[in-house]
Amino acid sequence: MRMLLPSLFCIQLCACKPVIPKKPEQRRPDTTMIPSADTMIPVPDTIMADEITSWSRFEDYIGRYAGEVDLLDKEPLKERFHRLLNRDSLLFFQRFQVAPPIEIEGNIFYNEGCQPHNCGMDEAALVIDMNRDIIYAGIAVKGRVKIFAEKKDTAYPQRLREWKQKFQAK
Repeated sequence: MRMLLPSLFCIQLCACKPVIPKKPEQRRPDTTMIPSADTMIPVPDTIMADEITSWSRFEDYIGRYAGEVDLLDKEPLKERFHRLLNRDSLLFFQRFQVAPPIEIEGNIFYNEGCQPHNCGMDEAALVIDMNRDIIYAGIAVKGRVKIFAEKKDTAYPQRLREWKQKFQAK
């Protein structure tokens, strides 16, 4: 009886507990990665276009003088121009002091200048291909010309080639 009493007590104790329903098991998703449906992911054959700067404001400078409009202090030209010429910026500025009015011919911005009392030997030219967004600069020191171009471009606009040609004729 001693054994029977504790056994009955355990059975009764277990029988009095309310039945708790089991929660359904939550399944974890498979570890397989589902590929993204994003169609804008660049792949090796994707052409990434460079941001094109707007030069439209510079069209307002036609017929005006570079010094009058502070041309070389206007963005986007200022920063890019200094980056292009780097240490040769001073040579350019010394040779761009006397300049005719700014010209734009078929989206090619053109201006040239020279050192006071030394035109013909010490000059500078600024050309911007506004369609291709490339800045070119030319510096002539004692008739020897050095051309600078963004993106290492060598397809110089006609106006820059003509400017350079006048020093080769001398």
